[in-house]
Amino acid sequence: MKNRSLAIMMALVLVLTLMPVVDALASTMYVATSNGKSLNLRDYPSTDGNVISSLPYGSAVTVDDDFVGSSWVHVYLSGVDGYCMSRYLSTSKPGPKPTKTASPTQSGSIYDNLAQCYYTATVRPSSPGGFVHLRWAPSKNQPVQRDYYSGSELVVIAQDGTWCQVYDEVNEASGFMMASFLTARN
Repeated sequence: MKNRSLAIMMALVLVLTLMPVVDALASTMYVATSNGKSLNLRDYPSTDGNVISSLPYGSAVTVDDDFVGSSWVHVYLSGVDGYCMSRYLSTSKPGPKPTKTASPTQSGSIYDNLAQCYYTATVRPSSPGGFVHLRWAPSKNQPVQRDYYSGSELVVIAQDGTWCQVYDEVNEASGFMMASFLTARN
């Protein structure tokens, strides 16, 4: 009986001495999706991983600092652990959940500076494997029609310093994309 009590005490001392080490290898981050929706928690660091839970907008998660990849992190919330995309986490608590949905704008002022042109451009997202939004109008506040991945080709039919009006000949779609994510094809 003494050996068992001694073993339990030793295990407790070991756990208590390792707690600061575990805390030092973890940090707190917050779910901060741009649309206010929950974030998928997966069993493997890939979109191919099974969704095992969802992390509500604004919830605090513990991030395992020993596993921080370029796109994925290992997180814990309420006794559940898994992987989520790091771009949807923030070191500061996000504001209230976004509730307003944008609607297409028909105001002529956002179109005034567009000059007609015609050339083919290639989509170049800011991160490998990322995508660029095609919007209804030249503003980040406008709804997204669809997303385009690196290498997609679009025809630019009008532009100003910030936005390009583009046409997708394959999908017969048109809209606006930020000029910084397009490269003119030679």
